[in-house]
Amino acid sequence: MLTAEQFAKVFDMAVLAQDTQEAAIRLACEKARRYQLAALYTTPCWSPVVADELAGSGVRVGVGIGFPYGTPTSRIKLAEAEESLALGCTALDMVINIGALKDGNLGLVRGEVRSLVQLCGDDALAKVIYEVCFLTDDEIRTLTDICVEEGVDWVKTATGTEGLPDVHHLEVMNERLAGSRTQLKLSGVPRQFTLAACLWMLDMGVTLIGTRSAPVLVDQYKDYLARRA
Repeated sequence: MLTAEQFAKVFDMAVLAQDTQEAAIRLACEKARRYQLAALYTTPCWSPVVADELAGSGVRVGVGIGFPYGTPTSRIKLAEAEESLALGCTALDMVINIGALKDGNLGLVRGEVRSLVQLCGDDALAKVIYEVCFLTDDEIRTLTDICVEEGVDWVKTATGTEGLPDVHHLEVMNERLAGSRTQLKLSGVPRQFTLAACLWMLDMGVTLIGTRSAPVLVDQYKDYLARRA
């Protein structure tokens, strides 16, 4: 069974709403630092604030690239990634070009994924966001194979702005990850995501969960451990 500290490192917390103000970002940084979460994600304009607030904390500075639609040109997405790294980001989650994947333009998709991994190198984690609600099982398999082959650190279900992922999506993704170093991140979950659901997802092979409710879930897990003691 995970300790409370290990359980906290299962979570990437995200504050991504368009109307977010600086005070909310700083409060989220304080919570991420206090709970020792895996990472705090914001949109790129807040990266300098997050990097400053989390310096020396052990919590990664996360950012969404091409978020939430994945439709900027490849050049723009990669420029965004380069600037994010320069601003101190240590975990980059890039949304794929969904239409390109569905058109079979795998050269564009692979090129963006490969460039992200190369840019991150050993200094940052490279994660790829799918938006599974738009994809067939075969498209999910194809994209997962590309991500595994290119050395992506985590494949991620959704942005949270469109349809929710379900258990079947996780199963299809996970079957293509077997034997690889690429791991599975569940994101785009409802805000009422429960502790029971977290534990079930971890049993299914998920190793990271992205949710704004991370502090609440960590507190619930601490209570759960106390009741079992």
